[in-house]
Formats: sequence, C-alpha cells, structure tokens
Amino acid sequence: MNVCFPIVCSTSMSVSVTLDMLTFSIMVYIIVLTTKLGSHLMSKNAKFDPNDAKKASIHSMTTQQIDYFLQLSEELHYWRTSYKVNTTQSVLSRQIKALEDELQVQLFIRTNRKVELTPAGKFLQQQWKPLIEQINAAALYARKIHQGEGGSIVINHPGSISYDILPALLSRVSSIFPDVKVELVQVKHTREIEMLKAYELDLCYSRHLHEDDFLTWKLIRQDSLALVVPEQHPIVKESHITSKALQNERFILSTLTYGETFQMRIDQIFSRYDIKPNIRFESDFGSVILSLVEKNLGISIVPFSYSYANHPGIRFIKLPFEVPLYIHWRKDEENAVIKNILNLIT
Repeated sequence: MNVCFPIVCSTSMSVSVTLDMLTFSIMVYIIVLTTKLGSHLMSKNAKFDPNDAKKASIHSMTTQQIDYFLQLSEELHYWRTSYKVNTTQSVLSRQIKALEDELQVQLFIRTNRKVELTPAGKFLQQQWKPLIEQINAAALYARKIHQGEGGSIVINHPGSISYDILPALLSRVSSIFPDVKVELVQVKHTREIEMLKAYELDLCYSRHLHEDDFLTWKLIRQDSLALVVPEQHPIVKESHITSKALQNERFILSTLTYGETFQMRIDQIFSRYDIKPNIRFESDFGSVILSLVEKNLGISIVPFSYSYANHPGIRFIKLPFEVPLYIHWRKDEENAVIKNILNLIT
C-alpha cells in the first residue's frame, strides 16, 4: 500500500476500488492455498511445492477465525488471547477448533500447562500474518477512499499561484487529509477542458474562464499585473510608468494564445501605453521569465503573485490591470476526494 503526500491512479476512484477488491481476492486465494500447503510440514521431509496450488480448494473459514489463530499464536495463552480479542475462552476455543476441522490440520498442542504451535501452525502463522496485515490495510484505505480521506487527485494550475495559493492549500490538505496524494500539473489553457472531460484532470485553476455544459467554475480572486524589471533598471526610479519609458524595451512574455484572458490583458496594456512590443523571448514557465529578466535580457509583465517567490535581482511594479483566477471542476462530481478538496478551496 503506497500512501504518500504530496503528490497516480489519479482521476477515477472506481479504478482504485476495483484494484483493491482484486488485491483482496488474490490475498484470500493465497490464504486458502497456504492452508493446504501447511499440512505438508507435519512431515520432516515435506517440501513447499507451488504446484500444489492446483490442488487447493476454497474453504469456508473466516478472517475472524484467522485473526483469532494469529492472536493465539502470539500469546500462546487462551485467557490472555480471549481478553485481547474481547471474547470468551469458550468462543475462542470453538473458533480455533472449527478452523482446525475445516483445514484438517492441527494448529496447536494443548496441555494443562502450556499451548504450543504445531509445525503446520508455525508455517501458517508465518504465511498468514503479513497477508492479514495487508488485508486490514487495504480495508482501511478503501474506507478512506469512500470517505474522501484517501486516494489521489490531479490539480492543474498556472505557475503564478505556486508561491501563495498552492502552498497554503497543500498545507491544509496535508494536515486534514494526510493520505490524499496530490499531483500538480501545468497544461495549456486550450487543453484544460479536454483533460477535465477525459478525467485526466480533477481540478483546474486557470486565468481563463471555460464556460462549458460539462463544467462548473468559481472566481477565486483578481490578481494585479506587474511590470518586472532588473533591480537597477532606470524605470525603478520613476514615479509612474510612461509610454516613452517602454518604447525601446525588449519584452520577455509568456507564450500567449489568441483569445486567452491573459493574452487580452497584455494587449490592453500595450494599447494603453501605445507601444508595439519587441518580444525577444517567450516561455511557458514563469520562473524562466524571472531569471531572464534578472540577467538583463528584457522586461516582462506577469501576475504580481510572482513577487512572493522573492526572486533576487528584480523589481515588481504594479500596473492598473488585473487578471482573474478561476477554479473549474466537473458538474455532478461524485468523487469524495475531489469534493473534500473543493470544500477547502471554495
């Protein structure tokens, strides 16, 4: 059972549950198999032959009987074991006897003074203990998935929220749902709807509003845009930004797509300052843009939230423009994990 945070069985919880049920079935069959093989150890010359799997048959033993056996095999004392499993000695004795009768194997040697495991009992103890532990862990994790406290989720996001919204969200997820695995991805806005519909994404932060019958959305906030310049740039000393100050600048911009909200805001800024930008570099990655600005290769326009990265050697100057941030998800979402994370976001 591989449970971790943060951040693939990501989008369809039904797949996860199906796999857990398959794992459970395989474990039960292995338990049945070991009951047949265990009787071989009654003889000193016995060998553990995997081919005996063909001879194994399904038994009517219960996991409770196996648990009683494992507890007694550890304690080797009926009274202490019955107290530990919260039952009576007579019930414990009957269950152990029923298990032995079902398996046609003697598991314990009982005397007035002590209880000992038989060779077959020792074999089954070694084989069954890790399997039962895995079954219990699988059952617990399945319950967490059902309650939205386990499983995994894929979240798309723009790089500009990597320094405030995402760390805050993941901190809360880690605290409240420590068994939820989160995968963070960044995809172009032109693929966001497609991937949400294909269940390749579960939640989608985007600067662009996707209005689609399959989706629902919520406005999270409006972010100011900022001019990013090297720390020693002359414009830093200016009281306000003028068209003249930007006329001969080289720009480093995000890779823009026609019709995208962010692209339209950038066009509005250039129109406001009446400039035709000299775009020197383009990148999909905000961290790359900031590094290029630091190296004095140009200036840029990015959401002000990038300033929380505390990147050295650059300055952020707020502009009188904002860009929205939305969260999108599928309508009628039934995944309990996604619902729980949405409750933290919205």
